[in-house]
Amino acid sequence: MSDRRFLFTVTTGRSGTEYLARALALFASVEARHEPKPRFSSCFRAVVAAPHVAREFWEREKLPVIAKGRRPVYAETSHLFGKGFAESLVELGVVPELLHLRRDARATASSLWALASIPGRSLRGVRYYLSPWDPNHLPVDPGVAARWSDYQLCYWYCLETDARASELGRVLGPRGVRVHAVELAGLQTAEGILALGERLALGPLSAFGRLRLGTLPSRRVNAKTHQKRTELLPLERLDAWEAEVRAAVARGA
Repeated sequence: MSDRRFLFTVTTGRSGTEYLARALALFASVEARHEPKPRFSSCFRAVVAAPHVAREFWEREKLPVIAKGRRPVYAETSHLFGKGFAESLVELGVVPELLHLRRDARATASSLWALASIPGRSLRGVRYYLSPWDPNHLPVDPGVAARWSDYQLCYWYCLETDARASELGRVLGPRGVRVHAVELAGLQTAEGILALGERLALGPLSAFGRLRLGTLPSRRVNAKTHQKRTELLPLERLDAWEAEVRAAVARGA
């Protein structure tokens, strides 16, 4: 697989990962997947508990499937890659490029809250996301975090993901790993998608990509409207809640 390029995302989720996969798939050179099997989620919690098992997952399950692909660029946009799987991939001699996909933190936290994906507190939040009680880069006093609202835990998680991306760049950069900053807002037009393709040197669009380029930005992707809470987030409290989280992060554990 040494002659192929590998693109993976470091991101929160609810940040446009499926949309990004569809955008990357427009390019002829790219095999783009969102959350294909074998999924990182199948062993995410095991990796949090015992980081070394990520290597076993790559060797026994993930890499053999990826190796079957024929296109020169493999891209996967699962938000779980950056939660313990990057380091072991590099240790195996595969040097990926990381796409630090960002969406506005308040918009992302609000989306997580609406879906009851509360880090460390709800079933979905524990299953797929990191919390202040997991190993992390933005430690806070556990007692303080326990008193936070659901929204504050979601907001902390967004800050943690940015810190994690920065740390991966610092640690893996000297080993050849490049980190590309990608803003979801910049991909909302055909011009934005083409600009990303040029920046990543992905080459021309496929015939299918040329047909879809004009319509993709107008499509809603992975909205999950039917899964969202019916109650409303108290918008008037968000500034204060976010300030409390930032202050706790600044104090540390």
